[in-house]
Amino acid sequence: MSIFGKSSKEEQVTTASVKKSTGTSVSTHSTTIITKCMNIKGDIEGCGTIHIDGIVHGDLTIEDSVVIGVSGKVYGNIKSKKVIISGLLEGSIACTTLEVTKTGNVSDKIDAVDIISDGTLKATIYAEKSIHIKSNGNVETEGIEAKNIIVNGLITGDITVSELLEISKDGQVKGTMRVKKIKVTEGGLMLGTMLTYSAANTVSKKSEDEVEDQELIGEEDTE
Repeated sequence: MSIFGKSSKEEQVTTASVKKSTGTSVSTHSTTIITKCMNIKGDIEGCGTIHIDGIVHGDLTIEDSVVIGVSGKVYGNIKSKKVIISGLLEGSIACTTLEVTKTGNVSDKIDAVDIISDGTLKATIYAEKSIHIKSNGNVETEGIEAKNIIVNGLITGDITVSELLEISKDGQVKGTMRVKKIKVTEGGLMLGTMLTYSAANTVSKKSEDEVEDQELIGEEDTE
């Protein structure tokens, strides 16, 4: 199935490969736009970028970028270099960079290098390098892990940080924290259990009296 559209400059928009249950596909390039009125059932594979304002039931494997607009909904897994989500994704993500805007909603699993989120994440999350949860960001997770995590919003769940966990004055972290270093700005909130993180990926639980000896940068507020 081929999908065509035009950009604001009236340039032709070519399709990615749409792989149906029959196994047939059409290989093209550039940008694909799935408009609000479209409902696609089937896996999509191809190069270039795909922008989704409609509904897709199927997996997306796109070489460059996947963009889910505010009205866009994807029920399937995504694999791409860059993913930007302003709509809904129910499925897993494997990418290099992920950006979730304040209207974005993601559930299932995320595996990326760098993540910036101002939306809602209900997922197990791993980032090779960094995660930044912005002021509107809300994370509910069984596990979130990265070298560095900056929190301006809310994270609830099991947190593992091999380098630095930074909680801003408006940031909140609730759960079990495995950290090497932590920086809490005055006004930031940290509730739960703190464990030490070692390079060997081993943790040891501290008693309440020992928590204050955890390596801190800045001021801590555990109330």
